[in-house]
Parts: sequence; C-alpha cells; structure tokens
Amino acid sequence: MRYIIRFANENDLSGLCSIRNNRALFIHYLKKFMNKEIYLLIAEQNSIILGFGLLKIKGTLHPKLSDLYVKEEYRGNGIGSDLIRCRENIARNLGYTEIYVSVDPIENPKMVKLIKKHSYETISEPYIKKTIFYDSDGSSYDKTYQRIDLKKILN
Repeated sequence: MRYIIRFANENDLSGLCSIRNNRALFIHYLKKFMNKEIYLLIAEQNSIILGFGLLKIKGTLHPKLSDLYVKEEYRGNGIGSDLIRCRENIARNLGYTEIYVSVDPIENPKMVKLIKKHSYETISEPYIKKTIFYDSDGSSYDKTYQRIDLKKILN
C-alpha cells in the first residue's frame, strides 16, 4: 500500500474530523503545531487521510507519542508503525535521546503490543487518569481509565 506521511496543516481539518469528529481539538492541535509545541503528522493516500499521530515536545515525559489513530479499514498495512517511526525520527533530529508513550493497557492492548514491537519498555505500574474524552459526534464526557508509561532509547 502506497501512502505518504507529512505534517498536517489547516487544509487537513475536514479530513482529520472524518477520522475523529472533534473540530475544536484539531484546531487546538494545529495551533500548538504552529507554536512548535507538538508535531501533528498524517498518513495520506490520494488526498484521503488514513491516520494521524502527535508528537508532544512539552510537558512531563517528553517527547511523547500521542493520539495514534489509523482508520479501521487501513489497519494492518504498517501505517501505525510508520507514524511511530516518523515521530521517533523527529524527536531524534531535535536532539532527544529517549521518547515516551502512555497507553491504556485495558482498553488498548493492541497499542501496547504495537509499541512494544517498536522496543518500548514499560517504566511504570498501571495508574489511574481522569480526562475529557470526545465521541465520534464531537460530544465530550469525563472518563477515568488506566495508563502505563513506556520509554524507548533513541539511537
């Protein structure tokens, strides 16, 4: 399967919303990207966004992989792995020697498996986190969930 990975821009807003219907969130991400606080990457084929991922470079445990998502019909084609590697390369080029990710091991065991396949090692016990989540219709709700933190040394 052929696709490209590139930085997102404001013209990608509707395509991103077709993956996760949260316009306000993506506007927020694009503003943070303009301020160099995050990097927002998309995987694209023939002007269709197949998936996206964030690299946070501010905050605790940074740089940090965040919000990896590939449309279900395109999963299993290496897109998620390529989005992980691209974000690792950005962190490496920025001079970082390690990178982190936090994953919900209960609700997202496939992500734990994928990230471990990329040589990330668990560095925390499971802990509880509270945040605001957004449904596909854009509505929000409070959610409590488990997380584990993982780290990889960048060579």
